[in-house]
Amino acid sequence: MIKSMTGFGRGEWEEDGKKLGVEIRSVNHRYCDISIRLPRRLNPLETQVRNLLRQRLSRGRIEVFVQLDESSIPGQKLELDLPLARDIYLALKALQENLGIPGEIRLETMAGFRDIIGRKEAEPDLEKEWECLRSALEGALSSLEAMRREEGAKLREDFLGRLTAIETMVRQIEEKAPLALRACRDRLAQRVQELSGGLEIDETRLAQEVAFLAERSDITEELVRMRSHLSQFRDLLDRPEPAGRRLEFLLQEINREANTMGSKANYASIAHVGVEIKSELEKMREQVQNVE
Repeated sequence: MIKSMTGFGRGEWEEDGKKLGVEIRSVNHRYCDISIRLPRRLNPLETQVRNLLRQRLSRGRIEVFVQLDESSIPGQKLELDLPLARDIYLALKALQENLGIPGEIRLETMAGFRDIIGRKEAEPDLEKEWECLRSALEGALSSLEAMRREEGAKLREDFLGRLTAIETMVRQIEEKAPLALRACRDRLAQRVQELSGGLEIDETRLAQEVAFLAERSDITEELVRMRSHLSQFRDLLDRPEPAGRRLEFLLQEINREANTMGSKANYASIAHVGVEIKSELEKMREQVQNVE
């Protein structure tokens, strides 16, 4: 079953007051383009996140946002940098004396220097952090894939309807093809008679030459190939593996056969049906851009 490349998923993990959330957004893209935003303490896990995404998703522009409740992380504590505080105090004192600034250097002034008092967190246990992150990530992926499958089912129904319409038009062309071939032979025979200027012509040879030239307008091979491409397209809609690129290729081939039939047949009613087929193909081409 085909899947869309458009979707959204969210997953969460929570334990002992620690919370972690993952959001994944995906849109169509020719390749698999992954963008990941992690909290600083989880940056070492980016490769694992990317590998897991590539295992589950083959195409699309994928954006991953990981949110971590920093206040819930155990092991954080305030740390005072006394040497730095002393240096800053002495520098301020020297500045005060040199510029003749009266008053005392107050504590709140010192506290304004952010590096004097900082929050120090314990080194993360990356193995444990990965277990937590993976749990939330897989939840988000499952949610994303469910949405992509749902969108894919809608695309499939649209494709099936258009395939049925095109197959009906192909049958119309098949019915008109013998008439087109006969009309081509009649035009050629009439043209030869006009060009002969009343000269005696070997009728058998004339019939052979006209038949040979008319065969160039035969679209039987194009019809056979088009039916084959349509059948392959229908079959791919229910395959489990990603089929977007193959579907794109088949649409190009079907469009090529439609163009060839229109030019070879040189028959107004066939050309008209060919235009309708190309109109359906254009709508399918727009939709197939979003198939994984």
